Amino acid sequence: DTSVTIIGLVLTLVVAIPIYFVLRAQKVDKSRITALFAQHSQNNQYQFQIVANQGRKVLGMDSRNKGLLFIDLNLKEPFVSFHDLTQSQSCEVATSSPQGRANVLKRIEWIFMSKNGKATDNSITFHDSDKNYIVPVYAYEELKLAQEWQQTIQKHLQ
Repeated sequence: DTSVTIIGLVLTLVVAIPIYFVLRAQKVDKSRITALFAQHSQNNQYQFQIVANQGRKVLGMDSRNKGLLFIDLNLKEPFVSFHDLTQSQSCEVATSSPQGRANVLKRIEWIFMSKNGKATDNSITFHDSDKNYIVPVYAYEELKLAQEWQQTIQKHLQ
């Protein structure tokens, strides 16, 4: 009876401890995201109603006031970029690959064209393989998310 109880307790701990740490990390990430949204709402001018979260990358858009917030929590210090969509006419996804390696994505970014026709200097880097990511980052999944959101952004620009 004692050995069965000990084995049961050990198995319970083996299952419970990882679940505890995952839930704790999700709670910390959620509170960081909430704080970053509040911080970059510019005195509550922007209310980010449209939100997507994938692989510790968070996107928020205020469709009424035309604001876009991008948060990357995969880095040691979160990367946050805000873009005012009222200054933009269109958005394109740009990718780059190393020389001779078309199947490897080195960089993914959104390039915003301003209303006067010039590319704004406020392009948003969605993925950069040169950055030191804490957790593994999957470029093709991020490319898919960037393309989906590019369509969403384009729809709200018109």
